[in-house]
Amino acid sequence: MHPVKMVRSGVSRSSLSSSRFNSATWRDSACVLVLTMLTAVLCSLFDVSELAYRWTRRAERFQLDELPVTLCVLAAGLAWFAWRRYRESQRELAHRRALEEQAERLLAENRRLATQAIEAQEAERRHLARELHDELGQYLNAITLDAARIRDLSSAREPEIHRVSLAVMQSASFVYRQIGGMIRRLRPIGLDELGLPSAVEHCVDGWRTRLPHASFALTVDGDFTGLADALNVTLYRLVQEALTNVSKFARESRVEIYLVRTPADGERHGEIVVTVADDGPGADLWQPRAGLGLIGMRERVESLGGEFHLASRPGDGFMLCARLPCQAGVPEPSGAPSDEPSAPIEPPDAVRSEN
Repeated sequence: MHPVKMVRSGVSRSSLSSSRFNSATWRDSACVLVLTMLTAVLCSLFDVSELAYRWTRRAERFQLDELPVTLCVLAAGLAWFAWRRYRESQRELAHRRALEEQAERLLAENRRLATQAIEAQEAERRHLARELHDELGQYLNAITLDAARIRDLSSAREPEIHRVSLAVMQSASFVYRQIGGMIRRLRPIGLDELGLPSAVEHCVDGWRTRLPHASFALTVDGDFTGLADALNVTLYRLVQEALTNVSKFARESRVEIYLVRTPADGERHGEIVVTVADDGPGADLWQPRAGLGLIGMRERVESLGGEFHLASRPGDGFMLCARLPCQAGVPEPSGAPSDEPSAPIEPPDAVRSEN
């Protein structure tokens, strides 16, 4: 369970326990009062004091006739002691409730700061992707065009110049591909232009090419427009990291990806559920893992107020499931400008090649 929900459930349990404690206190007090009155009535009917005097008068030298007063003082002292303990328990409950409310506020603040950190990170990545595309792209394009011109002019006269120009074009093409890969890692392709479902579908298609022995099934259900950028990126990274794990441990398995948005229900805004399951060799979740991918996914999901679950056994496949509220990642109002994302660099026709 998410920490914030645990705190809320703890607060509700504390309130419920306090009300039960109060009702039990009054019920027990009523029982004591009724039992005292019943004892007084029985003692008056059966003359218990006279009987006790006849039984104890032979032990007058032990002053047993003074015992009732002593017992009354003892009973009053025990009642005072119980009342003090009751007051202290009430103060302790109030203190715990205050601490739980403070913890809830701190967790909410921590979640807000984590969301802002993700927003800042993605804004920086957008800016860096645009700089790579706009600044380096145009110079590489110019180098490629110049090299193509040298190649055309020297093809019949200078074989050495022709060979060098081809080497320059190949180097420019290589740099194009490398920068395109950097941009794809910095910012998912098509996420801003086409939306989350198309970006996820493009990611799955890429893994279909890389893992020909695995089969992939993608199911998208619901409307994914209007989501915060941090939420879109988190959902995409979840699928991306899950498929990366498939490439490491289940290269010949069947993989099923579900991306579902549940509709809003009354005051609830709905939630988004991402599930990636495979029928590969599985893993023992109780054993320590060397990688940080799953830890990073859990931190991303929980920073947006979601839940992250894993299910696996050796030889029985692997499944991860994340549930996030649709309103997660809504940024705080600010005047910070945001850069428009840019498309990945495509080399010119003269040197375009398959990645």
